[in-house]
Amino acid sequence: MAKAVVLDACVLVPISLCDVLLELADAALFRPLWSQTILDEARRTLIGRIGMPVDRADKRINDMREAFPASMLTGFNDLVPVMRNHPKDRHVAAAAAKANCDVVTVNLRDFKPEDLSPFDIRAVDPDTFLCALFDEDPETAYRAVDRKRASYRHPPRTMAGFSTGLGKLVPTFAKRLLETGPA
Repeated sequence: MAKAVVLDACVLVPISLCDVLLELADAALFRPLWSQTILDEARRTLIGRIGMPVDRADKRINDMREAFPASMLTGFNDLVPVMRNHPKDRHVAAAAAKANCDVVTVNLRDFKPEDLSPFDIRAVDPDTFLCALFDEDPETAYRAVDRKRASYRHPPRTMAGFSTGLGKLVPTFAKRLLETGPA
């Protein structure tokens, strides 16, 4: 079974990053996990900060739920008060502790190793996480990202163009994609 990780809301908001993560999950390179609180936070950010229309944000979140029905974590609220990381992100650490897995997040400052280690969980930035997946199975990872890239039709994107945009968020992973070329 593929390794499970909790995806923090901050990695679900940037469309290209979220799409790549979920495409790699669909390729069975890992199992994404989230909670209703995480999805609600992503929805609020998509609408409030990104300016996505409510109906599109709702569709995006619902599509994620439908595509990965086993990803919803529950039953961790009793752990929230004992988490030691930043208070606004304790629900994320509690979900990871309940699932006995790591967190993929951009906000490493809110998930300090010394706060997470008593619960045997870690926070990993998305670039490091994606590179690790790529290293495990470069051919599958490349094909999955290329499928996602090809699905962008307005405007169509080359792998170079797609990787350049993705490189603003996950530079090392984007560089590996370009260096690998077609499998």
